[in-house]
Amino acid sequence: MKNLVILFVVFFSLFLTSCSDVLDNSMVTNPVMEKTFVSGSGSETASPVYPYPYLYNFSEIKGIKYYSQEGQTSVDFLLPDFEANASQLYVVVMFHQDINARTYFIDEINQNSFKVDGLSADAISEVHIYYTSTNSQTEGVSPFTNNTDFREVAVNGWKLDNSSIDVEASQWPSSLKYLFAEITTKENSYFVFLQKPYSNRFKIPEYGKYGVQSIKLFGHHTLTERTLAVD
Repeated sequence: MKNLVILFVVFFSLFLTSCSDVLDNSMVTNPVMEKTFVSGSGSETASPVYPYPYLYNFSEIKGIKYYSQEGQTSVDFLLPDFEANASQLYVVVMFHQDINARTYFIDEINQNSFKVDGLSADAISEVHIYYTSTNSQTEGVSPFTNNTDFREVAVNGWKLDNSSIDVEASQWPSSLKYLFAEITTKENSYFVFLQKPYSNRFKIPEYGKYGVQSIKLFGHHTLTERTLAVD
């Protein structure tokens, strides 16, 4: 009889433990579901690491000149108003023909000049250049290789929502890793890092109060699926 009681107590204890686990895993705020642990580290995995903070705004450089040397498939850029501490450039290029705009990342700068490969000066209709300096970064490491290009992500539409801009992209490839936006207003142009929005419809806060005239989106894609992105 004594052995039967002991078996009953053990069985009942196991039953309560099982019920407790089920209830815990069914909770919306179950901490086990919200945390990811690195095997053997004993610590929580950090959030996705992005090269810049959300809504990081790059400064524009004006008064640029550019040209192509005969027989070369590249464009040389001269920056008369060059900032001496600039270490990373984003070159937004618009073309004469019906070709989507592109953005090129540059971190190889020789005093006040640099080169973008795969371009012809005759094909360019307009160029905007934005920069950041080493001092403004937590680390002086470039997030991309020199001459990395970002394809334009077509904008299906946008509208102002108080001080925010409600944007809808026409497509949202799974290869998208980072997103940048060039926001043109009545007074200035802004190049803004948006990290990676959750879907093709998202809001850009604050910039809606500057008199927005147009928006362009540029995406950086994973290498494995980059060729499937918008060209």
